[in-house]
Amino acid sequence: MGALQAADAGARTDSWAIAPEGGDTATPLNLGKRLGLLEKLLPPLAGLRLLDAGCGGGEYVRSLVARGVDALGIECMEEKLDRARELPAGLAQRIVSGDIQRTAFDAGRFDAALLNEVLEHVPDDAAALREMHRLLRPGGSLVVFSPNRLHPFETHGVFALASGRRISHATPFVPWIPLPLGRRWLRYWARNYWPAELRALLRRCGFRVEQWGFLWPTFENISGRQPRWMRPLRPLLRSASGLAEKTPALRALGASQWILATRASS
Repeated sequence: MGALQAADAGARTDSWAIAPEGGDTATPLNLGKRLGLLEKLLPPLAGLRLLDAGCGGGEYVRSLVARGVDALGIECMEEKLDRARELPAGLAQRIVSGDIQRTAFDAGRFDAALLNEVLEHVPDDAAALREMHRLLRPGGSLVVFSPNRLHPFETHGVFALASGRRISHATPFVPWIPLPLGRRWLRYWARNYWPAELRALLRRCGFRVEQWGFLWPTFENISGRQPRWMRPLRPLLRSASGLAEKTPALRALGASQWILATRASS
């Protein structure tokens, strides 16, 4: 981790006021893209005991069960649990209310765990990772999707301290502002990780990082705050995004990063 990233990490306590909240990534294109990646990272998916930690309304649990996965979900936000309760009974029963920082599941219960754009919304991200470590069997896999601070746009948005107004998601270079400077004018409500920073956090929590990469956005208005001018341009933006995701020089600037990590055997 470079000096800038280290300085930012040291500033987190003062500049990030994290409370569990946020949107979902279960829009059709994004869901398909992430499930396709999971199939490549965790072959074969069928038969795995998998925990979707911070599962939202259960859309990924439903899709994973359809692929033969013994998937369970845990969620703390009541409005998302209400959506999950509307699933068919056999699926709704797979989703429980709880805090992913400390769950009631037995140690070593799962072969794999998924943190899908969740870790940045957890008050104590290290505690959540240590809990995932406890829940996984030795050698079990953890897949993390999380914001990529190399992406030049803050996909969660931030607020101006002086006015309290949300700064547009389309404002460029907000994530690149060093936190010691940014916290003078901005309020951050979700974390945003440098890639090396997130990998280092996983290692400190007992994981071995196996693979990582980046995903560009699908422009499906996941945040619900997509600028109006962007909407008619979505097909063009998706084409450009798909090209950038395949281009080595641009791939690392994707909106999300993904990491495959394993729990050490000892």
